[in-house]
Amino acid sequence: MIPSEFFLDTNEEAVSDSYKRVMLWMQRNTQYTDPAKAKFATEADGWLVAFAMAHDVTVITNEQSRPESRSRILLPDVCMQFNVTYKNSFLMLHELTVSFCFMA
Repeated sequence: MIPSEFFLDTNEEAVSDSYKRVMLWMQRNTQYTDPAKAKFATEADGWLVAFAMAHDVTVITNEQSRPESRSRILLPDVCMQFNVTYKNSFLMLHELTVSFCFMA
């Protein structure tokens, strides 16, 4: 069972304000299609960026930036828009010096 402390609260004014900024940027952005905006608005990515903005933390994602994308709003592109640091999980594991040992 996962302890309740594992989950961080997003009911902070700084997070809510950051989320509003992300959603406003998304809605005003003419690059993305309406279906892409609708999909982004129903997913957690906006909250991840908002939380990272409010707490100056790094977002971990395996998505890759595609600034020319029209049909999908990708997490790295949103992070770049708001100067939020992001990394892929492999770089994170490398920086944490995680190693895996397989026993035969």
